[in-house]
Amino acid sequence: MDDDEVDLQRTSGSIGRDGSARRGARNSIVIMVCTLLSRLLGIVKARAISGVFGATGIADVINFTFNIPNNFRKLFAEGALTSAYIPVFSAKLEDGAGQLEESERLLSALVTFQLLLFIPLAVVSWMFGPQIIGFLSDFSDPAQIRLSAGLLIWFMVFLATISVAAVFNGLLQCHGSFFTAAASPLLFSISVIVSVLYASRYLGAYSMALGTVVGGLLQASAAYVRLRRFGYRLRPVFNFRFPAFRSVMEGWWPVMLTSLVSVLSQQFAFYFASRLPQGSVTAFNNAIIFWQTPYGIFFTAISAVFFPMMSRNFHRGDRGALADSLRRGLEYLATFMIPSAVVLIALRTEAVASILQTGRFSVSDTLLTAEVLFWYLLGMLFVSWYGFLQRYCYSTGTYRSTLTVSVVVATIDVLLTWTMVSAGVGVRALAIANSISYFVGFVILYAMTVSRLHEFSNRRMLYTMLKICVANIPLAAACRWYVGLGFDWWVSGSTFGNLLRLSGLLLGAVAIVFVSYSLLRVEFLSVLKRRRHE
Repeated sequence: MDDDEVDLQRTSGSIGRDGSARRGARNSIVIMVCTLLSRLLGIVKARAISGVFGATGIADVINFTFNIPNNFRKLFAEGALTSAYIPVFSAKLEDGAGQLEESERLLSALVTFQLLLFIPLAVVSWMFGPQIIGFLSDFSDPAQIRLSAGLLIWFMVFLATISVAAVFNGLLQCHGSFFTAAASPLLFSISVIVSVLYASRYLGAYSMALGTVVGGLLQASAAYVRLRRFGYRLRPVFNFRFPAFRSVMEGWWPVMLTSLVSVLSQQFAFYFASRLPQGSVTAFNNAIIFWQTPYGIFFTAISAVFFPMMSRNFHRGDRGALADSLRRGLEYLATFMIPSAVVLIALRTEAVASILQTGRFSVSDTLLTAEVLFWYLLGMLFVSWYGFLQRYCYSTGTYRSTLTVSVVVATIDVLLTWTMVSAGVGVRALAIANSISYFVGFVILYAMTVSRLHEFSNRRMLYTMLKICVANIPLAAACRWYVGLGFDWWVSGSTFGNLLRLSGLLLGAVAIVFVSYSLLRVEFLSVLKRRRHE
């Protein structure tokens, strides 16, 4: 891994586009494997929480409160700030090794800046927790509000640790070091699982707080240890008046506003869910967890590799390579998102039951979660394409278009959600509105970006998409045949036998996709095959 990382950094300015594609595919595979393990642990984490707390009011409080720092992560961690500093770090590293001192100064300044933000935020959460929860939620039970306010303080501490970890991981990605950045979240999930399973009898819902804080510290520590091997050392920096930091801030403000719009939109969704019958917030949250499993694996891997690559291509002024990176990223997302959506739509009830249906999590909870998940899966490809186009805009310094489109997307999302909830559609309205709004956002953003990049080949993109769709016909037919059989083995819930059945079905689906993609020579696999013969 180390040799690949060094090779990526040293040759980024001189390699051909095929070489970039091969390394991009190879690094994407590394991230996918690590992210797969992370998502599987995430499901185990959801199972542990559901098994201990069920779909009760306490579970609703935990899921609702934890969503607040998760939304702030879009502003200070993997979202806005990361999108602003990766292009700057990439440009520094592209200019040569002599920029290490400047990169180290920027890293220290970003960490100091984050701590200066989070310490007052934690104090405000401690002083005004009940008022904040009362404003953001529709909880009527005073006990729920008190519990949520108490958890909020610790979740804000977790936000600080995970945001610092995101800065470390973003810089590792710029260096071409993807393994640690992708593997460190495993420590967080393990910490939460152990804490909920073994400390809940003593701490109750606060076992979740303990697990998140310890997990965030472990994740940040692992990433920092890896950064030290590249020569970085942290030190407090309070003088923010230097060009690199100003460049990050100039990018951060518009990206933060874009992310803030998304945060408010999702917070509205959780608000609407909190107004629905008990268990709706948990069903909504669990559906997102299952949806984010394939989405997180493939979008995280592909965007983590191609975002710095597009930033370097733009910095070099190579519009051809930039267009090629954009097209390949969109194609790779479709390569994996389409079969993932097809399989999960067919097996959504089986997946939820086999993993979550235990303890106080009932059959009715499974059916409700699966129903919400269905509507999320319909829009998964377009959500991933929309997010990738945002990364392209950030890599080229185009911020206004993303902000404008995000406002349109959020407005459509909120209006559709409000209309459908008022009409009695229920919690699935949140997923339907999300899929529709992001589809509209993708169409608008695609038209705005591709029209300015004349080197982008729409014809080649269309040809590849047709090939991917044709390659997935056997999978869709097999899934349709399975659903038609009407099996109900999943009703018995999360048993070892049901997990084996689910695993067997998923492996069968993977085999079908692998054979059909190989026969039609879908490009992602072709790149890997060329790499093995070199």
